[in-house]
Amino acid sequence: MKKLMSLLILVFLVGCTAPQVELEEVIDESIIEELPEVVVEEEPIIIEIEETSPYYDFYEGDTQEILGHSITLNKIHLNPEITLTVESTETSIKETKNEEIIEGLKILIQEIHDEYQQDKYVTLKIEELVLGENEYIAVKGERINIGDKDLILEESRTNGYIYVSVYNKGTLIGETESLKRGESSSIYGLTVTNLKNYYKTKQYAWVIVE
Repeated sequence: MKKLMSLLILVFLVGCTAPQVELEEVIDESIIEELPEVVVEEEPIIIEIEETSPYYDFYEGDTQEILGHSITLNKIHLNPEITLTVESTETSIKETKNEEIIEGLKILIQEIHDEYQQDKYVTLKIEELVLGENEYIAVKGERINIGDKDLILEESRTNGYIYVSVYNKGTLIGETESLKRGESSSIYGLTVTNLKNYYKTKQYAWVIVE
């Protein structure tokens, strides 16, 4: 028992006399580095703009609003030919790849699909008519007033020629000449160019008048 007490006292004395170590905060500025700024790049916002297709499929009886116009396909013929109504104008288009100008629209038959009779439909190419400076659509028999002159389309023929009269305004005093497609001519004080002529359903021409 005395030995045990002696041992405990010895341990206590050793613990009291043991050197104490103080922990000091060590600051070494050389090892402290500034963390780089993390830049998170935002992904660009991509806005997809859907282009309006100039090609539209129509079944018989279909009505669609296209470029601000109501278009109804009335009948598909096999020539190829179709009858349709644009706004209140009923007309026809004959053959593929030949446009007609109807109510300010250029319309042509791209293709008639008739593999199965019950699924017959037509693909039309429809674009807005945009006239350049001094360009006109001259319809047979209708007067176009240009300054002190009147221009009248007399004929638009299958060979590409048009016959144009230029008169003094409100009179029948003037001249008539023929122009082939792409040709320009001075007619009674006006220079007229035959850009393109039409004759399939009715006679008219796209002309420049200066």
